[in-house]
Amino acid sequence: MNPFFNPGPIEHPEVPIHLAAVNPYMARLAGELGDGLRLHPIATFRYSREVVLPAIEAGAKKAGRQPAEIDLIGAPFLAVAADEAGVEAAKQALKQHIAFYASTPTYHAVLEFHGWQEVGQELHRLSRTGGWKEMPNQISDEMLDEWAIVGTQDQLASQVQERCAGIFSTVLLDLPPALRRDEAWVAETVDALHRA
Repeated sequence: MNPFFNPGPIEHPEVPIHLAAVNPYMARLAGELGDGLRLHPIATFRYSREVVLPAIEAGAKKAGRQPAEIDLIGAPFLAVAADEAGVEAAKQALKQHIAFYASTPTYHAVLEFHGWQEVGQELHRLSRTGGWKEMPNQISDEMLDEWAIVGTQDQLASQVQERCAGIFSTVLLDLPPALRRDEAWVAETVDALHRA
């Protein structure tokens, strides 16, 4: 390396390595060699439990490690707002977001797991023909419930506890800006999650 850019030795040489993943191969690799796995939100709760966790376990077993040594970081999709009207608007926006990710063939393993391969193919077709406005219509409310925590802000902590328990060791909550600004509510929600 050019000496100008070389930062020299670091104080903490044991830097944890986390892999980003959705598919089983990368989850196995994280179990075998990584310190953690940062799971893409396109992985549904059920897919995470039934596909990702066993893959991490297989990788850990190969390396003679315990699966609990791997930090599984989940960042579930959220359709959360202060009231029901806000939740409905958040659901529509989230359907657009999910439709974009679900149009990507790399993520189709999740759709195939649920029997939604035709939806994935149609979303991919629409993405290639500029059908962006039609894409959210492919995501049903039932599908959304597989992917997301949906509810009012006062339901968030209990839903995170219920949906994420036994899957993720760490949960990243990408809160909508309006809720993020309510610092008292954020503190109360985080406190409730830590007490769980």
